[in-house]
Amino acid sequence: PFTADALLPRRFTNDMDIEFARIAEDTRLSREAGPSDLAEELARRGCTEEVVVGVYAEQPGPHATPENPVYICVQVFAFPDVATAQDAHKHLGDGGGSWRLTMWSARDGGGLAPSPDKVYRSYRWRYSWRAHRYLTVALAYRADLTNDGSIGPWLAAAARRAAVSTGPQNHHG
Repeated sequence: PFTADALLPRRFTNDMDIEFARIAEDTRLSREAGPSDLAEELARRGCTEEVVVGVYAEQPGPHATPENPVYICVQVFAFPDVATAQDAHKHLGDGGGSWRLTMWSARDGGGLAPSPDKVYRSYRWRYSWRAHRYLTVALAYRADLTNDGSIGPWLAAAARRAAVSTGPQNHHG
């Protein structure tokens, strides 16, 4: 099924031994994934219905940064076949489209809301991953919305593990 529980893990640990937990999830219309021209490109490639979205938050631990945790917005797109997913992956990566995707943030009660504009102005890291006909894009940023690029390794590790942890392997039904 195309649901958050089937495609997104509840928790994962990145390569820096930092744990993340899903704090919000939803299934959104694909036209909400970004500006209209980007949504049209996704639709042209067969992603016309919905996108599974999750937000993860860094959890307390020995390697965590509790005063400024890392957050990750993850979006999973389903395409009709592997070739179309590969084409979309190339378009979003090479064309910079994934930087224009809607970034979702957690809202009280576990729902999602578009992230404020100030998140887009902070230092972020993007990682995209394709498995079969599914394409995942993960965007990581720190809670204090810093522009300090020295946090790149932490954001890269978080975004990469979030992206590669998603997909149909999470469905246990």
